[in-house]
Amino acid sequence: MHEVTDEEKFLFDIQGFLILQGAIDGDLIEGLDRAIVENETIDHDESWAAGLPVVSAQHFIKDTNVEHQIRMNGLPRLDPVFDQLIAHPAILPYLKEFMGEPQLINTWSISKYKGRDATGWHNGLPTEEYTVRDGVIRSPMLNVVIMLTPNHPGDGCFTVIPGSHKKNLDLDRQRWATAGLDTPGSIEVTGDPGDVMIFTEALRHAGAAKTTSRRRTTLQYNHVHRSRACPMWDHHNARHYWMSPSIRQRFTPEQRDLTRWMDYTIPDRTVAGSERIDD
Repeated sequence: MHEVTDEEKFLFDIQGFLILQGAIDGDLIEGLDRAIVENETIDHDESWAAGLPVVSAQHFIKDTNVEHQIRMNGLPRLDPVFDQLIAHPAILPYLKEFMGEPQLINTWSISKYKGRDATGWHNGLPTEEYTVRDGVIRSPMLNVVIMLTPNHPGDGCFTVIPGSHKKNLDLDRQRWATAGLDTPGSIEVTGDPGDVMIFTEALRHAGAAKTTSRRRTTLQYNHVHRSRACPMWDHHNARHYWMSPSIRQRFTPEQRDLTRWMDYTIPDRTVAGSERIDD
């Protein structure tokens, strides 16, 4: 694993995000994309999650409640290929550099199709929780976005307002509620399959409207500092945060370390498909 450069630290601090071009090799990207396409076409047994809290249908494994979009939650439950992005050597140095002691929580995919509307601006952390002290960057939540398909203009890409993780003033929430490049300071984050975007959740971000005809799919692996890595922090997503021992037994030591908070949660449950092991 390489060290994060001073230039990358500078860019992450001033922008609130980094783009790692070609960070994930093509063969893995193809395998991940095949698994997404397969899992988007089937119904999933969720009986294992009986008794875990659910706030709304959007928190089931396959969410089709948003028009022109499919979201899949809890990716390592769907196929072991998704394990390979946990503690990935191209990503882990940044998590440690910008968080200190990262823990993986939720994982999900989003596939957008033509007609998907833009989403509203939001952030998962208040700006005051992003800090830099004595040259050390600390963001209690970092999101990692892996591009499986082209993310070009019109594909429904991420839009961000660079530097907004340090903002002291808010825009008019009614006038600038929805993502759009007319929002002051906003840009569209573009890239190609295998590119990775890492951003602090203090950054103001959203999704642009999807106007092109091809499918656009990204994966998101969200991480928090170990002091927050428990289901109580965001209880309605507990069914996707937590991975049973029957899944985690196939993890590498580095992957188990990045999910070690799960050692202290609810007992094992049988999860359909969890017995699948890579050749």
